[in-house]
Amino acid sequence: MIWVLALMLIVAEGTHAVCVINQDNAIERPGIDVFLDCSCTNVEATTYNISWCLESTCATPLENGGDYGLTVDRSDPSAVVSSLQILSAQVDDTSTYYCQGNGVIVAQTDLTVKDVPIARIMPRDASITNGQNTTLTCRLTNSVDDVLNEPVVWKKNGVVIGEHLDGDGKMDVNLAGTELTIIDGDASDGGLYVCGQYNRSLEVESQIDLQTRIELSSDIKLNVKDGTTISAQINCSAKGYPYASVQWSGSVGDLQGINSQNANLSTVTSSLEISNKNFEDKITCTASNILGSSTTSFEINIG
Repeated sequence: MIWVLALMLIVAEGTHAVCVINQDNAIERPGIDVFLDCSCTNVEATTYNISWCLESTCATPLENGGDYGLTVDRSDPSAVVSSLQILSAQVDDTSTYYCQGNGVIVAQTDLTVKDVPIARIMPRDASITNGQNTTLTCRLTNSVDDVLNEPVVWKKNGVVIGEHLDGDGKMDVNLAGTELTIIDGDASDGGLYVCGQYNRSLEVESQIDLQTRIELSSDIKLNVKDGTTISAQINCSAKGYPYASVQWSGSVGDLQGINSQNANLSTVTSSLEISNKNFEDKITCTASNILGSSTTSFEINIG
């Protein structure tokens, strides 16, 4: 009679336990440790036992040691967490992993270990120098560090790079194999450069920040009627990376312009329009990033 009561308790607890595995259909590279957590709630922690298996019958539960590490957390009286660590996972560790609670399969997940390339942009200390070329190499390797000769895609500030960046008809970069050469560098060539492959199940991507100082250019357009200026539009364009912060100011304090970005040219353009009657002031445009700042000023006189 006592044995029958114990059996009923186990079945009831297995039925009402809520169990989840922290990863669903995980995909990993070889050589890294993979961690799977099976968390079961609504259980009696002191009596609820979790095991891990590679088959639905769970005839041979995985054991601590060798290729696996197993730990159990019973700190919550109504929950149990069993952590499975697959040490230096390899392709043959690809499988369905079953979580068994008190003799019942309560959760499962698929793990796929694939030898997907690793990307790294070289050299890591690359920089942009005005008037000089800069060459970046996208180094692709497999899990045992063999170099792979496979096509890659380059992006600058999130935009795929072609041979022409600024639309002037001149070649701004050269793409050859896994190499990207930035031709005749200037401030607009600064940016976040990324290389990788984008048809993979895992991220194959590397990035590098190429910082450049601000180069500021400006122009002003006056709206004149009957010989009198009735409005002025001032434009400031700041090339450089990180993107410039552009601010306008006059004797009355800060003024608000309208900003836009050009990712290809790492340029922020800010426009300020003034149409106040009897306005006379010196307006200053200041563009800055972490490498420094640049300013330009305009004398504005509106009748």
